[in-house]
Amino acid sequence: MKNKFLLIAIITFCILSCSKGKTIMNREDLAIDKTFKIDPTIKKDTAFKFLNTLPETYNFLDEVIPNAKKSSNVHFNYGKDVEATEHYYSVRNKADAFKKGNDSLIISIGTADGYSGSGINLIIKKDSYSSRYYKFSDMLSYNDKKPQHKTLYQNLILDKAKYNLNDSIYGFINFKSQYIDKRSDTIIVAAKGHFRAKIREAEF
Repeated sequence: MKNKFLLIAIITFCILSCSKGKTIMNREDLAIDKTFKIDPTIKKDTAFKFLNTLPETYNFLDEVIPNAKKSSNVHFNYGKDVEATEHYYSVRNKADAFKKGNDSLIISIGTADGYSGSGINLIIKKDSYSSRYYKFSDMLSYNDKKPQHKTLYQNLILDKAKYNLNDSIYGFINFKSQYIDKRSDTIIVAAKGHFRAKIREAEF
């Protein structure tokens, strides 16, 4: 379990480090909606009724919880020009939520098998948030470059504004970004779907 928290900590640190120190924002950044919306009725969406019929899937080093129901149907599309689409049957990804300090919440939606992984991190601070696609692999090369990420669109809906430890969180994300990987290949990443999780204390 500690290894899993360490992995999430490394990914989150990279995200925060990339954004830290940037005082000049371009027009595209200013156009991104950074305020999440509140809809207390979202937990009644049909998507969650469907997820209740499926068992949870687990990532590498996850603690298996007996009889747990599926946490996410967020679906990822990749390509040169793709749009976000939601599929109820897209149940590969798992959602986790962590509270850090008094006003920070980290939601991680993705998959990892011990060798590679990918997904999206939502970093919520007070009433604003940022979203970042991430991808990692144990296949490294000496000339690999640092991946670059640019959010093109984001829309986040949550069931309430503030959360405490052990609260359940319900949400919906619609996301699109441009991602340049460590080999300098550029792809468009689009994600869309519902998610839920129980909030745990961050150990990183």
